[in-house]
Amino acid sequence: MAKLTITGSTKPVVGNVEAYSLAVFDNLISSNSFSFPPVKIQWNIHVQDRKGWRTTHGNKKEGEQITYKFTHKSLQYKALKIEVTRGKDKGELYIKPKHAEEPKILRIDLLDINSQRLKKGKLLHYTDALIAKAYCVGMFGHKVSFTLWEDDAIGKGHDPVINMMNRINPVPLVGEVDHEGIAKVIFRLPSYTMAVQIANAQVAEGDKNEGKAHEYYVTAEMISKHILKASPNVNIANPTHIPELPEKQKSKETSPPHRKSPVAPEKKEVKPGKPKPKEDTPKFPQTPAAKKQADPEGKIISAAFTDAAGKPLKNAKTGDAVSIKIVTQSMKGKNVMVRIWEEDFSLYSNDLMYEKPITLTYDTNNFINGIILTKAMYTKSYEWGEGNEREYFIEVEHLNTSVTSQVIPVSAGAEPMKVEANDSVVVINEKKEEKKINCICQEQYKDLIWSGKVSCDFRKKVVEICKDLWPKNYMVMANNLMACMAWETGESFSPSAKNPKSTATGLIQFMADTAKDLGTTTSALAKMTAVKQLDYVKKYFENIRNKDYEFVDFYLRILFPASMGKSDEHVVFSRDGEGLNKGDRNYKERINAYGVNSGFDTNPKYGNGDGMVTKAEIKKGIQKYIEKGKLNKGKFFDCQKGNAVATLLPEKGTWNVIITEHYTGNKCTHLERTPIRNNCRRGKIEVFDDNSKVVFTIVDCLLEGIKGEDRSETSADVPYGAYKINESTPFYSSTAANKITYGPNPRLVFEPIKGSKDEADNSGRSSIRIHGGRQEGYPVKTLKRTEGCIRIYDKDAKDFYNWWIEFKKTDPGVKPGKVIIKK
Repeated sequence: MAKLTITGSTKPVVGNVEAYSLAVFDNLISSNSFSFPPVKIQWNIHVQDRKGWRTTHGNKKEGEQITYKFTHKSLQYKALKIEVTRGKDKGELYIKPKHAEEPKILRIDLLDINSQRLKKGKLLHYTDALIAKAYCVGMFGHKVSFTLWEDDAIGKGHDPVINMMNRINPVPLVGEVDHEGIAKVIFRLPSYTMAVQIANAQVAEGDKNEGKAHEYYVTAEMISKHILKASPNVNIANPTHIPELPEKQKSKETSPPHRKSPVAPEKKEVKPGKPKPKEDTPKFPQTPAAKKQADPEGKIISAAFTDAAGKPLKNAKTGDAVSIKIVTQSMKGKNVMVRIWEEDFSLYSNDLMYEKPITLTYDTNNFINGIILTKAMYTKSYEWGEGNEREYFIEVEHLNTSVTSQVIPVSAGAEPMKVEANDSVVVINEKKEEKKINCICQEQYKDLIWSGKVSCDFRKKVVEICKDLWPKNYMVMANNLMACMAWETGESFSPSAKNPKSTATGLIQFMADTAKDLGTTTSALAKMTAVKQLDYVKKYFENIRNKDYEFVDFYLRILFPASMGKSDEHVVFSRDGEGLNKGDRNYKERINAYGVNSGFDTNPKYGNGDGMVTKAEIKKGIQKYIEKGKLNKGKFFDCQKGNAVATLLPEKGTWNVIITEHYTGNKCTHLERTPIRNNCRRGKIEVFDDNSKVVFTIVDCLLEGIKGEDRSETSADVPYGAYKINESTPFYSSTAANKITYGPNPRLVFEPIKGSKDEADNSGRSSIRIHGGRQEGYPVKTLKRTEGCIRIYDKDAKDFYNWWIEFKKTDPGVKPGKVIIKK
């Protein structure tokens, strides 16, 4: 077995395409033809995390030369290596990806609502939705703002001067860059009611009107830095366009006397010059005559040179190490750019001496230490013969920009504003009676059946879908849909619920062929969250938009659409063909489907056991899910309640624990007697210190209880919300009596916050812990369900406790804060 040598970068830049190949000698060997067929050369990437080395998915390639593009996710691993094999020969190259030196937005792609790339010449409608994707490097976790514009510029370019009045969305949509380097938003064109008027208000130079289509493009800009990128144009049909009649004779076009044709401004070539301080940034003089300018936002109070002890400096010489003290107000965690300038009054220019971006660690006093005053700094400002005197100032630029509106007084006793009658589509006729609303979700979705089994996000999306598909009676249809999903999933509302007798999967039991028609697969559906899968539920019901069906016909759209609208005596399924029409093209299918639906016939509560399933029997069987659903309406409404949202924020000056839940999409393998679930509920635990920095992480925990998924029940799954950690004794040690249950290591102790009105508080539960246990003595160590707590591996429990012991030694005054459990 020979050792192969890989050539290529060992420090690939995130976002760049890097090429890797065998060394020249190895290539010569692989290129000869001693064997037939030639031996395949196979490549893959291996990563090392806390559990050891493992092979990654989706990175297997073949050939003598291949390319890889590394994402931000690659920066999270302890180590990475590229491995190549050729028969029995093997080689490996250890690599360490690095951040992109400069954040960039490479391009923007515009897609239709099905995430398909828009073909050239494709015409969209104003009822469509448009997906914008920005491809970025060096921007993982950053926010990107997207703006939709109508283009009136000539040619392919986008002229910001001509298009300045053509902004369609007044408030930019914001997306976050994921580890693949992509930020995504959806423009729902029907919501921009003024888009057509904006598009028709101005035409491109030389055009008589906008024509049959409006051209739109999207710009994407990184929030806190001016990194801008524009997409290509996309055409949207102009609903107001009236085609011109053919002219007999072509005449010269003239502009009407009252309006001149817009003229694109001349583009002047701008030569690169010396860097300059920003006009509106705060500037603090360090010498008597230097520039001074206050912070217009009032957040940055002062900046000054100091010595290592923090005392102000009166003078310094080349080679000295100095510090900069920045005094701020409520800017902990904010990013700023700090620059030192030397000011030349004779030439009205400035020389940049020093520049560094920093994150402010504290709300008030922050220091930049170890700035060496080099000879190069001195000579740079001497190049125009300025003599020995220097005038310095420090500039501090906000990188996290925030805008605060003016304060206006609001009083319940103030006289309501009078609005005169006019042509506006908005008219205020009378003063509305004030209502105290604790939660928007509670007001809007309180009558939604089965809502007690799902999250606020799920409720909201169901109602939104039904509002769009059936606007005239959306709540009736929303209740129908909830009842159908309850029936199909056995009341679990699990996106991975599976029928053991067929391929049926998910909220409405999508069959494999149905999933394919919708552009997905049953395995992909099973891995989605319930809220995400609702997108495909909506797609499935799209063809009965605005149609008013009774509940049984609505359900038959899922079960057997060919029987929708038939009489109650209609036979839907038959054991041996009795009652069916042999000329029916679904004849065989109705017989084959009897087995999985025979319960409608054999259950004496609604069937008569005659070997046939009629529509009346189905109607009777499913009606109980309407009635039962009324008993399972939502009790907890916390998605938009201010008090509950406030509790989900960590306490300042304390250490906190945040648990982020995720569903794996895979069956639970707990080696225990409790029922197997198709979608395991796991989580990631992050511990934050008093500066809101992650100081300890547990990558896997189990949030499942032995009593099931109803989080309001004792010993069931752990509720979402905020909990207060026991201040005097955060960790309880195990005893001989409970060592098996909790494990050999201490457990973290916390309780729901009384009065917070979140799900944890409303559940009435208590004694929820993070602990290990039920692992010692087992040949296979898995996380088993608890009686309502959070299970972690014993090793993680030990490391967690040891972290707290060390933290307490170094920061004894920092108290414990909250445990926050979120999606």
